[in-house]
Amino acid sequence: MSWATTSPLQRLVIVLFAGTLGIASEARGKDVAYLPAVGETFDYGIEYRIIETTEGERNPIMIRQRCRLRYVVTKSDSKEWTGTYQTIPFMGNKLANKGALATYHRRTRESYEAGPNNQFGRTPSDPDMARLQQAASQRAEAMRMELQRRKLVELEQYRGLFRFCDGEIWCTASGKIRGKGEKGNLPFATGAIAGLIFLQLPDDGKTESGFSSRSESGLNFVSSNSDQVAQSTISVFSLMTPRESLEQGHLAFDREIEIAGGVSAGKQLTLSGSGMWEFSTEMGMPYAGSVDYKIEGASYVGKATKFDLRVGFHYLDPIRAMLFDNDLMPTMEAFDATNLPRLTSKQQSEMVKHWEPRSKKSRVRPNYAMGNQFAQLATNSAPPPANSKLERLLEEELRDESNWKNDIQFEQILSRWKSIREVATKFPREWSDDSGSFTIKAMLRSVDKSNVSLLRLDNRQTISVPLDKLSEEDVEFARTFGVPDQGS
Repeated sequence: MSWATTSPLQRLVIVLFAGTLGIASEARGKDVAYLPAVGETFDYGIEYRIIETTEGERNPIMIRQRCRLRYVVTKSDSKEWTGTYQTIPFMGNKLANKGALATYHRRTRESYEAGPNNQFGRTPSDPDMARLQQAASQRAEAMRMELQRRKLVELEQYRGLFRFCDGEIWCTASGKIRGKGEKGNLPFATGAIAGLIFLQLPDDGKTESGFSSRSESGLNFVSSNSDQVAQSTISVFSLMTPRESLEQGHLAFDREIEIAGGVSAGKQLTLSGSGMWEFSTEMGMPYAGSVDYKIEGASYVGKATKFDLRVGFHYLDPIRAMLFDNDLMPTMEAFDATNLPRLTSKQQSEMVKHWEPRSKKSRVRPNYAMGNQFAQLATNSAPPPANSKLERLLEEELRDESNWKNDIQFEQILSRWKSIREVATKFPREWSDDSGSFTIKAMLRSVDKSNVSLLRLDNRQTISVPLDKLSEEDVEFARTFGVPDQGS
């Protein structure tokens, strides 16, 4: 592997690992150390969001890829812990398996290489209608080809993001790590992903006043197709500033990173990032974190020079795991309209009009590009109210065996809506009256036209509350995610 042929994301993981070699820190105050217990299992959700301008500012390539990361602690003492790790990437909104991911990649490649499909079905007898149909079909086919091309960029040029990997990890109480894993394309392969959530802590563990670290490392890369060796010096600086944590028993920090150095097509690589990092003293492990990076002077397949990159992670307890696995934010704000958009009444009406059955004699033919846009919108939004006209239509279409063209996307949409509603019933939140003077922590159970059923967390009793007594935000939540009581 040569430095010039590695991607900026590969270099990022390399320099972050290199930064753990020679670090000096200063801190006073609260003690913090990595000390998980033997036998414990820790699940994390990892997410990469990448925007790169290989094809220009007006046509950026945007990639979002996630994986589940699991640690199992096998040994632990006051100085070091040892464990195994395993990652499973996602394919779309679901956890992948190796066979399905390989098949999807192969079929996408074969379909793209086959070129556009110029068979547009029966041509209308009216010349004007025929021209309109052909133009619409060509646009839809061009869109399909472009989507496939961009998916292949993800699968092939960023293939490290889609790797399954496992190995062993050794981590000291202060965060110095060693890993052992399979060789492969970074990131998301070998031991790199296993070290993503860990930071180098002060040797004395005291962090109340903040701490910083700086390191310089030399790296040698041997070209895979020649005897040339590329040498690079990389400087890594990290600054952690304490901030107030929202969780009891947690320590939270603002994080600033500067990385400079490296050889990138003859240019100097400069990378800066800012974000946050949160640690659970109860678990003795990181809890959450994210960094937004700006990369300048990077060369990706010899073209791009600028990247925006977000790397984030969340510890997944059972509720957060349900959120993450359903493509929602694993935080208490997952169901907010800003994070999970609502389908408007107009959007629902347009979807019903587009997807409702048409007679074979109808001269109106479905716009496939519009259908794809509606499917994507429905998949990325909160479900409509239970038993809505749109939901009933999709269910009827699935039962109609004579029309199966949209069955796959309809099944995916309905399955996701069902999953989101199920997660919402596991989601503890504060409910309040319209004045805000009365609040209660409870979980949604069911809803009807005038009442919502809630499970109180303090005494585990189910109560019925009139909707007109709740705040506007609570009413919207209940009607969006609630379903009728199946026992009524």
